[in-house]
Amino acid sequence: MYLFTALTLFVFFVIFFIIAQVKKNNGLADMAWGLGFVVVALTSLIYTGNYTYIPLAVTLLVFIWGFRLFFYIGLRNWNKPEDYRYVNMRNKWKTNIPLKAFLKVFMLQGLLLYIISLPIQFSMQTKKAVDEPLEFIILGLGILLWLIGFYFEAVGDAQLKTFKKDPSNKGKIMQSGLWKYTRHPNYFGESLMWWSVWIVSIATLEILSLFGFVGPLLITLLLLFVSGIPLLEKKYKDNPLFQEYARKTSIFFPLPPKK
Repeated sequence: MYLFTALTLFVFFVIFFIIAQVKKNNGLADMAWGLGFVVVALTSLIYTGNYTYIPLAVTLLVFIWGFRLFFYIGLRNWNKPEDYRYVNMRNKWKTNIPLKAFLKVFMLQGLLLYIISLPIQFSMQTKKAVDEPLEFIILGLGILLWLIGFYFEAVGDAQLKTFKKDPSNKGKIMQSGLWKYTRHPNYFGESLMWWSVWIVSIATLEILSLFGFVGPLLITLLLLFVSGIPLLEKKYKDNPLFQEYARKTSIFFPLPPKK
């Protein structure tokens, strides 16, 4: 199953790479991100034919998250200019841009996605029924935390989108709603959802699923230290309004604002 999933994911990212070159927009890799997890979940589920509680629950959660992100980013980016991050990459690379984009953007994302999706893949091997009170508690806890994470990501994105649509907010920093308690509610929500998927996957307490913690750990580290929060914080490092906002607002975990 693991090799088949990897090959499917490879083909999936090759297709998106071709589309991105036609559109001259490597930022479409972001659009492929959420949908890629759906591909992994459906591929693994169909390959194993394991339609028991845990695999179905994990697939449903990933399906909802992945398609929401796919449509949110897709509608936003499809006909817009390439995101500044990818423009900076082009300027830095200068030569062999398509090859470097293929390897350093699409294939790298595919590799990271494969590792992060390990809880999904491990859960498909779980054939034991959820029939003990502790197992039901773990399953319920995972779903509850996932709903909280989904709320932070989806509502946070919606609040920011509404804020940016208002012309009177041009040049201002979003500081209301969920953004009052964390500077990055969407990233917090995404991290929490992946830890929740892992919790759901270990509801039967099988050893293999326990090792899936590497997935949520990797995405959390990426968001905190690599491609998520650091890039946005750097973008606004010279903005005095943002620095004042940062002084009183938690960077990741939701907390009451400082006075």
